[in-house]
Amino acid sequence: MTETGKDDMFLDALFSEAREDAQDAASPDLLARVLQDAEAEQDSWTSAPAPVDTAAPRGVFATFVEALGGWPALGGLAMAGVAGVWIGVAPPEALSAEMAAVLGDDTALVMGLGSETGFFGELADAGEGDG
Repeated sequence: MTETGKDDMFLDALFSEAREDAQDAASPDLLARVLQDAEAEQDSWTSAPAPVDTAAPRGVFATFVEALGGWPALGGLAMAGVAGVWIGVAPPEALSAEMAAVLGDDTALVMGLGSETGFFGELADAGEGDG
C-alpha cells in the first residue's frame, strides 16, 4: 500500500549525516563564554525588586463598575435604562398597536381604576351603603 522502505532509507541517510555534523560541535571555550554571558543576563533579571502595589483598596462601587466594563459601559447601560423607561411611559403609537394585538384590548392601567372595575369597585360600593 505505502512504500515505507524508501522513506526509511532517506531517514537513515539524514540521521547518519546529522551524526557526522555533531562531531564538528563548537569549542568548549566558546560554550563557556556563552554560558557565562547567559548567567550574567539571568542575574540582572533577578536583581530587580518586585513592584509593590501602593494603590488604595477599591470600594464595592468601583469593583462593580469595573465588572460591568468601566464607565463607558455604565454610560451605555444608563442610557438604555432611560430609553426603556421613556418607551414604557410614553410608547410610540405603532408600539401601542402591536402590544394591544399581543396582550389583547382588555388591558387596563392601574392608575385608571375607578369604582366600576373589579375588587376596588366592590369596596367603594360597600363603603357607600353603610352611610
